[in-house]
Amino acid sequence: MKKLIAIIAVVFFVFTTKAQDWSFGYDRTITNVKGVIHFLNDKELVVIIPDDNPNQRYIASNLPEEYKKEGLHVTLTGDVGKIPPNVRMMGTPLKLKCICISKTEQKKLKLKKRKYSFK
Repeated sequence: MKKLIAIIAVVFFVFTTKAQDWSFGYDRTITNVKGVIHFLNDKELVVIIPDDNPNQRYIASNLPEEYKKEGLHVTLTGDVGKIPPNVRMMGTPLKLKCICISKTEQKKLKLKKRKYSFK
């Protein structure tokens, strides 16, 4: 009987918790912000640092693999997420709508596309 109650409790706990549900509410949109791609934690985390605010860091959930290059200068538009209370993050969540690079950056790093747009 005790095993049955324990199993029911575990099943209930598993189905009622949302441990990995990190959906952020987006509270504002940024447009045509220039920034630079940087790596943190031995290239584990890619952040975008805006030129006009070097203390700000954005973590883009949908940054193309092709643009994950240290020092790449980008121009971006996207929705900025709110960090939940009592949560520490390495940067502010960002859902990109559009990200682009200059022709000189494209030639210098031999990248295929100059612009990515997301829905």
